[in-house]
Formats: sequence, C-alpha cells, structure tokens
Amino acid sequence: MRFPSRLLLANMVFALMLWAGFFVLVVAVTVGIAVFGTLNESVWEKAVQVTRWYALFVGVALVREFLPMYIAHGQTRRQFGAQAAVTVALFAPFLSALMAVGYLLETVLYNLAGRPQALGRAHLYAEPTQVPLVLIEYLVEFLAWIVAGALVGAGFYRWQGGGLLTIPIGVGLVVLAEGAIGTELRLPFLGSLPLRVDLPQSLALTLGTGLGTFLLGLLLVWAVIRDVPLRNRLS
Repeated sequence: MRFPSRLLLANMVFALMLWAGFFVLVVAVTVGIAVFGTLNESVWEKAVQVTRWYALFVGVALVREFLPMYIAHGQTRRQFGAQAAVTVALFAPFLSALMAVGYLLETVLYNLAGRPQALGRAHLYAEPTQVPLVLIEYLVEFLAWIVAGALVGAGFYRWQGGGLLTIPIGVGLVVLAEGAIGTELRLPFLGSLPLRVDLPQSLALTLGTGLGTFLLGLLLVWAVIRDVPLRNRLS
C-alpha cells in the first residue's frame, strides 16, 4: 500500500464529494430562508460548524481504522506516525480551502440576490471574501480537531474504556485552538456553557498557537501508539 499518498487522496476525494452535497443542501436552505423568511446573514458560516465534527471523525478513523491496516501491510509504528502527521498536515489545509470556496460561491449567490452576507460570530476575518484569513482560521481549527480525534481514537484503541481519559485532553486542544482564533467551544452535552480560553488576538499568535497545538497533539498521539499492540477486530 502506498502511504500516505493513497490515504490522503482517498480522504480528499471523499471530503470533496461530501462538500459538494453539503453545499447543495446549504444552498437549498438559503433559498428557503430567502423565500419564506429574511435572509440577512451567511448561512454557510452557521452550517460549516458541523465540519469540525467531520474533522474529528477523520482523526479517530486515522488511528482506529488505518493504523492496524498499515502495520499489517509492513509499516512500522514510527513510519505510520510520521506519515500520518504528513497526511493531517496536508488534509487540513485542503478542508480549509473547501470552506473558503464555499464562502466565495455563497458571496456570488448573495450578490445576485442583493442580500447582505453578514457574519454572526467572531472570526479572524471581517468579510467572507478575505480568503487568506479564512484559510488560516479553518486551518488552525481543523488541525486541532483532527489531532484531538486521533488522540481520542488512539486512547480507545489502546485502552478501550480507558480512552475516556483522553477526551478532556482532546477537548483542551480544541479549546486552545478556538481561543487562538477568538471563539469558543460549545458542546451539546454542556448546554449553553461555553468552553473558552481568552488569548491576545494577533495573526502571529494565532499561527503559533495553531502550530503548537498541532505538534503537541501529535506528540500525545505518538506517546499512545508508539508501542500499542494490534487488537483483534472482535476483541
């Protein structure tokens, strides 16, 4: 098996198909709001918050599904760890680019309809057309969510129920990244209670915190999988 190129390509193709279907759904919702209600905010901004959970799932699957597969085909754990890091480092900006393209296409639709594309929450960018800032924000966010998912996936793969202990650490990584872009994390089971860390807002700090969170997450994942035994699928 060619790794990481095959795994990376498979994830990119799948993400692109999901994005296309998701964008069509968002457009349909947008048209419905414009016809039956008042359209004065970006629907894409609200809808893409669910993509963070997709990024989390990618991280979980990276370890739980692909670690045993590639080790069984001759990869060492060290090789898998290094190449998985490359995969995440390339896949996260790809997802970020899809988010930026979604904003640009939405801008075209809103301009044609003569509707304002206002943003409803804090961002690094003030306008959806500020593509570099859009890319940076979602890159920092996706890197954190993917490595958090990989950490939790590794924890449950190695310790089964004991993997619950990795969840607060994964949440901490995500909260740190969200703080770097000036927003907060809201989890369904915590109701309206936000998880937030307030950091000074600067582009350099955002990039540094994002990179630091990513590297810290990789180190934690490696600490879990470096000598993890392979498990039988039925165990």
